[in-house]
Amino acid sequence: MKLSENTLSILKNFSGINQGLLFQEGNEIKTISPQKTVMASATVEDHIPGKAAVYDLARFLSTLSLFENPEVKFGESNFTIQDGRRKVNYTYASETMIVSPPNKEIRLPSVDVEFNLTWNDLQNVIRAAGILQVSDIEFSCKDGSIVMSATDVNNPTSDRYDIEVTSHDGDDFRMSIKVDNLKLVPEDYQVALSSAGMSHFKSPKVEYWIAVQSN
Repeated sequence: MKLSENTLSILKNFSGINQGLLFQEGNEIKTISPQKTVMASATVEDHIPGKAAVYDLARFLSTLSLFENPEVKFGESNFTIQDGRRKVNYTYASETMIVSPPNKEIRLPSVDVEFNLTWNDLQNVIRAAGILQVSDIEFSCKDGSIVMSATDVNNPTSDRYDIEVTSHDGDDFRMSIKVDNLKLVPEDYQVALSSAGMSHFKSPKVEYWIAVQSN
């Protein structure tokens, strides 16, 4: 099989969440961070023929980049990556070495607020967090507007960058996500936040479940 550009972009993103990955038969690719604070799932157009554990996903992707148009075969104990006269045998890792997500469907325990979020706004606030050297992205509602902020929620005198996201006629709230957990594919997202400690970022391409702190 030849992995599509979309699948490769998903794998590159997932390598930033968890170093390893367990491929499962089918067209769904899932990962979870070692700290269990981020889980991600994507449905891709490529059909994975069977199980294969990769200990270092970034290294696997770099190996694929050695070839212009690689064909990837899933064997019993290794991948065979080939393009013309060139070939690499890439050995599977033990499944026990990979932190893998649960097989059960993940649902938010409750939903306190839902809204749409553009990638442009999210990218801007993450960039601001880097420049201001703050650790949190806070979502809050006051006076009928949802605001996304780059700040340090544990420091009331922290520098703060705000973007007004949308209007909101519900209750006021404050919830935050660690910047390091917002490693998302560049997409617009439908966002659901739960004060029970979890958020859901969903696009047509990929979805993420990310731990939140209710402030």
